[in-house]
Amino acid sequence: MSNPWQQTVQHRLLDAQHTAGGWGYHARATPCAEPTALTCMALSGSPEARSAVERSLQWLTEMQRSDGGVKICENISTPCWPTGLAVSAWLHPPTIGASEYRKNIERAITWLCRTEGMPIPPRPEILGHDTTLTGWPWVDGTHSWLEPTAYATWALRQAGLAKHERTRQGIEVLLDRVIPDGGWNYGNPEVLGQQLRPFPGTTGLVLVALAGEPQTKPIDASIEYLLGELQRVRAPITLSWGLMGLAAWHRSPPEAAAWLSECAERIADDEPSPLHDSLLLMAHAAVNAEPIALKGSVGG
Repeated sequence: MSNPWQQTVQHRLLDAQHTAGGWGYHARATPCAEPTALTCMALSGSPEARSAVERSLQWLTEMQRSDGGVKICENISTPCWPTGLAVSAWLHPPTIGASEYRKNIERAITWLCRTEGMPIPPRPEILGHDTTLTGWPWVDGTHSWLEPTAYATWALRQAGLAKHERTRQGIEVLLDRVIPDGGWNYGNPEVLGQQLRPFPGTTGLVLVALAGEPQTKPIDASIEYLLGELQRVRAPITLSWGLMGLAAWHRSPPEAAAWLSECAERIADDEPSPLHDSLLLMAHAAVNAEPIALKGSVGG
C-alpha cells in the first residue's frame, strides 16, 4: 500500500470486521457473503490483514450448506448466488493457500455445475436475448441473469475449469446479452424492440469474467464504452468494477489511479462500507498489476 487513501481504506476495513468474522454491508454489521468474499480478496495480499482474512474465509465455510451452495448470511438459507464469490475468495489468498479450503471449493463447484437458470420460451418481440440459454440465476428456479452468471463463470475459470461445459454455457449467456453498441446491463440487450443502455459496473464485471476469451468486436466495443464512460464516474462500485474489467483486458487508462484516489476522497466522510472499500482496493491492485488475480483464465 503506497498511498494514504489505500492505507486508510485498509485500516477502515479491518476496523469494520464483525466479531464473528466476516464483513457486513456496514461497519461491524451482520456478516454477509458478498462483502466478506470481496474484502477477503481485497486484503489477501496484506500481511497486516492475514488474521482477519483467515477468520473471514473460515466464516464463509460456515455459510456453506451441505449441498455446497454458500448462502447470503447466517439466517437466510437461500438463495446461494454468492457461491461463485466464495470460491474466488477461497482461491485467492496467496499468504494462506487455497489447499486449506480444497473440500469447500470442490463442494461449491459441484453446486455451481449443478445449478442452472430456468430457460423460458423465446419471445423475441419482448426480450432481445436467447431465453433458452442457461447461466445462473439470482434465485433457484428463476431465469439466468448477468451478475450471478458472471460470478459463477469467473469462479469456474479461476478453478481451472475454463473448458467445462457449464463454464462455456455461462460464457455463451454473457456474450449473447451484450448490447450491440457495446456493454452490458442487468441482462437484457433489448426489450420490446428497444435497445437498452449499458451499465459501466456490470460491463466491467462481465469483462472480468470473460478475460482470456477471444477479443471480438462486441468486447472491443464494450472496452471502448468503458473508456469513455468511466471518465465521469466516481461511484465506488461502478468505477471499481469498470476499472477491473479494463485491467483484465490490459486497457487500464492512465488516469485510473487518479480516478480511484478521487473516489476514495469523496467517500472518506461517508458511513464506512466494506463493499465500497474492498472494491476500491481490488481495482487499485488490478490497475497496478498487484497480486490479486482478476484474469478469468487463471488455471486454464
